Amino acid sequence: MERIVGLIFSVLFMTASLNGQIFDPVRWETALEKTAVAGQEEIAVLFTAYMDEGWAIYSLHVPKGPIPTSFTFQRGAEYATADAIEEVTTPKIAYDTSFGADIGKHVGKAVFRQRFKPLTDQPFTIKGVVEYMCCNDNSCLPPTQADFSVQVTPARETGVHTETNPAVADRNGSLWTFILLALTTGFLGVLTPCVYPVIPLTVSFFLSNEKRSKSITKALIFGLSIVLIYTSVGVIAAVTKSADFTHQITGHWATNLTFAVIFIVFALWFFGLFEITLSGSLANKIDRKAGKGGYISAFFMALTLVIVSFSCTGPFVGAILVASAQGLAFKPIVGMAAFGLAFALPFTLLAFFPALLKKMPRSGGWMNAVKVVFAFVMLAFALYFFAAVDRILGWGWISRNVFLCIWTVLSAMTGFYLLGKIRFAHDSELKQTGFVRIMLAVVAFSFSLYLFTGLLGEPLHTVSALLPESHPVQVKSSGAVSVAPSATLCHTPRYSDRFHFPLGLKGYFDYDEAITCAKEQQKPVLMFFKGHGCSKCREMEANIWPDPEIRRLLNDKFILLALYTDDHTPLPEQEQYVSDFDGKVKKTLGQKNTDLEITRFQTNTFPFYAILDTNGELIGKTIGYTSSVEMFVEFLKQ
Repeated sequence: MERIVGLIFSVLFMTASLNGQIFDPVRWETALEKTAVAGQEEIAVLFTAYMDEGWAIYSLHVPKGPIPTSFTFQRGAEYATADAIEEVTTPKIAYDTSFGADIGKHVGKAVFRQRFKPLTDQPFTIKGVVEYMCCNDNSCLPPTQADFSVQVTPARETGVHTETNPAVADRNGSLWTFILLALTTGFLGVLTPCVYPVIPLTVSFFLSNEKRSKSITKALIFGLSIVLIYTSVGVIAAVTKSADFTHQITGHWATNLTFAVIFIVFALWFFGLFEITLSGSLANKIDRKAGKGGYISAFFMALTLVIVSFSCTGPFVGAILVASAQGLAFKPIVGMAAFGLAFALPFTLLAFFPALLKKMPRSGGWMNAVKVVFAFVMLAFALYFFAAVDRILGWGWISRNVFLCIWTVLSAMTGFYLLGKIRFAHDSELKQTGFVRIMLAVVAFSFSLYLFTGLLGEPLHTVSALLPESHPVQVKSSGAVSVAPSATLCHTPRYSDRFHFPLGLKGYFDYDEAITCAKEQQKPVLMFFKGHGCSKCREMEANIWPDPEIRRLLNDKFILLALYTDDHTPLPEQEQYVSDFDGKVKKTLGQKNTDLEITRFQTNTFPFYAILDTNGELIGKTIGYTSSVEMFVEFLKQ
């Protein structure tokens, strides 16, 4: 149980770090010692870990709680282990608040020694892996696994040979640890704001008054479909070996247009305007087995759930896809399958035991009401994807106010429908308005009123991540609408006809242009990676950037550089190149920016902020998504 608690701590830290760089406060070195024992040469490998201040790794011998440090050596015909690995530095035994026990750990520096007996006089290599868990007083990193390789030349010289940074870290740890983390994140994904509120609505679609066996089968198909969909993403990533696959898919106008059309079709279907059926012999065959295509609908409901929840599950998916670009082809498939299994399990179990949904009725007019309410929700999401298409293609048709007007009307119509003021073809007459309907109607009307205040200038922090940007964004501050004064740029930015900054700020969208201007004006560069489909990016720009102090710093102290990692603008042929990271030709602006982020910071997440000097060198720490104004101000002032 303690190990599981430790893994949960690790997952929570990993979730936060996905919005920033891949972080590891431990640096490993190896040293080779040669001695003579009873006339025979013996060698020993010293493993030295250097931890950043405040961080610690755990002892080789941990009775419970965290993952102990462990070493695994590949078997070889050239050598044999002489004895068990030993801790040269003595671990400090102290009470660990994270795990509630006295645990031995190493702070600052740790040295381990493993002795070997050479079985040949020819040069050979000792290979293996070290697995460790690193924590500070507030959080723990996921268990990490680092490969090592030590070259040995027997009977040549005595002394110590040191290799600095020989390990190529597998940031996902061992396979089993990786699977446990994927399972845990799948369960946590169900608890996110994108998923948890729609559990009753979703489960209700495959609970009906038909035979229990059919309901169970539909639930199984629903759950297996979720696993299949997520696993397919892992398979595609493994085959293509592209770390920016997620960005390129979610940031493509065609993908977003497809999603929008799918949601509109589903909405019209649930409104009862038509029925989706198959014709001919295939339809008859499916009808005999599935009962009028009900099993197929379970798959489409699974697909709908995956799409709706992707804004919350995307960071986990993105982390797994980065691993695939580094040659770990098997892990994305297994990881995505494990994630999908954990994500689908609660829905399937609730279908098996519907009493857990507080004995929701299986039939009656309420079922059609659920479908209609969900249809309004799907129309709202269809508009979200249409707005993404508009944003990606730069049309400017769906402004923030247009978006808010449509959502306000849809929310109000939902409230009127729940009160029986609007009826559709399949609705029965509402003779009495129950308490649940009244409360849901109040929620719908309240949300509609909340959205309406956005038309009057309120920032709408709660839904800002879903809204289009204004041109420029208007921010209400102390009762007045304010826009930042424009900074002076060195020249007209490249791609300025396609991209823009919020709050009236100005900057660049090309790395070389920003560095050139930084040298001219002797200002640091605030480089941030973002995307058309990045809701967290818009949320920060709507909720954090409008702070007066932050606006002043952004406008006066920095050359701004926004790099879109999901943009499909073609690069001129002379600017296309082959990446040293994955060996693929980068043909679009988004691919180029993603490759820059991965090669420099070992992450492909966004938003991701870094401050560079006039030579392009990193200044201080980087930062990802934050909802804290104080934290972002501290980052800008470092």
